[in-house]
Amino acid sequence: MKKIMSNVIVGALVLSMNIPAAQAQSNPSEIDTQDIILPDHNFDDSYVEPSSPLQIELNTQDRAISLSAVTTSYSLAKELLKNYYENIDLGTKQLDNKSTVRTELLDSELSDYLEKKMKTKQFVVDAANAQKENYVLKFNLLSSEVTEEGILLTIGTEASFNYVGMEVESGFGEVSKMLFRNTDAGLTISDWYMPYDYYDEYVRGEGDHLSNLVNINSKLDSSYTAKRQEELNDKITDYFSVDREAPVQINSLENDGSSNQVITPFATLSSLNKTAIANYAKNNKAKDQPASGGSNVSYYDFSQITGNWDCTNFVSHALLAGGAITYDTNGTGIASTGWYYRSLSNRASSWSGVPNLYNFLVNNTTKGPAGTGTTYSTFKYNASAGYPYQIGDVLQFYLSGSYNNWRHSTIITEYYETNTMSVLGALVTGRSGKNSYNNNQKAEEIYPGDSKRVIKLTGYYK
Repeated sequence: MKKIMSNVIVGALVLSMNIPAAQAQSNPSEIDTQDIILPDHNFDDSYVEPSSPLQIELNTQDRAISLSAVTTSYSLAKELLKNYYENIDLGTKQLDNKSTVRTELLDSELSDYLEKKMKTKQFVVDAANAQKENYVLKFNLLSSEVTEEGILLTIGTEASFNYVGMEVESGFGEVSKMLFRNTDAGLTISDWYMPYDYYDEYVRGEGDHLSNLVNINSKLDSSYTAKRQEELNDKITDYFSVDREAPVQINSLENDGSSNQVITPFATLSSLNKTAIANYAKNNKAKDQPASGGSNVSYYDFSQITGNWDCTNFVSHALLAGGAITYDTNGTGIASTGWYYRSLSNRASSWSGVPNLYNFLVNNTTKGPAGTGTTYSTFKYNASAGYPYQIGDVLQFYLSGSYNNWRHSTIITEYYETNTMSVLGALVTGRSGKNSYNNNQKAEEIYPGDSKRVIKLTGYYK
């Protein structure tokens, strides 16, 4: 049952965050509410007097949450998010005279965790020459909930920018879960988890976002967490110390037992429209409900399944948009052969599984799309040799640690030139779920420290 938090939470926020009372008032003329979305809640001014000014009295009935409490918490969260992203993405050389993250808003363990996280991400931005300009952030309150512990906010962040020196528009969407907890000292942000963030996923575990935020804060002060942070930082440092300018052809080493190598006398390889594949990704990555890539296959968002992402399903629809046809092996349940989607309970594992799609594409000679595997790296362009991968090809990312498998699928949508003349890299676009996407992001920024591979699409069999 949802519980009511009284308006006195505003006073608690004022005391605990050291903000002038006038600034914290929920005056519509002072607080921007255009981007505040409060679904499934009706707000009123009802509350029960607290026994202490720093303790929050909760009504046990299922009634409306105080609009002023959520609005004030959301304003503080937006300030923190803005400073967090700017401190990471603008590059250390551009941080002079920029506002810093207000760590006094954070629980001490969370503050220590966030400081190490930001330093690692700042290193990635500088090492990948991924400094950004024309940087615009937009926030969207996706949900709010009150528990005995405080206010739980789920916030979507959208960023649009240009990489310094580049004209192509890039960006991303990410989701944050923030818990404002009621403590003896007042309200502090005791936990902040980003379910699609490589750092949180590696350090805290990919299943952490499935838990109640009230119960997972204790993980931050463990020696295990500190060890994982140091381990990831070392991996990323080592990754950027290696010369990656020469892509290497690799053999298919992963096989899930699928029987897609049976060549029929009628199998004909036809060309895919890779421009259409890339355009599909660009046009649908930020949509709540992406369009179907083919009229005979409905779009189901796999991120609606607990613990799942939508990235490979999104890529499969992009391949359909490029002219690929499905390979329905007439299986039942979740089939290990073919490449198709009929319904959530009747489909091929290759349709939405990252390693499964790879196995299908690099082994397929029967029906549907096909390709070859290549290790990703930047490359020196040579007119006679051409490109080792093309716009419209698939780029996948590995996540080591407890997950230890291929984690994310995207589409290559642009090239970019590195600081070395004629050395190019890939910008990728993909969708992990609602409010979470990549838009022409440098591949080097995504899962840094781990392997990356390209599936060079050769066409499709029909």
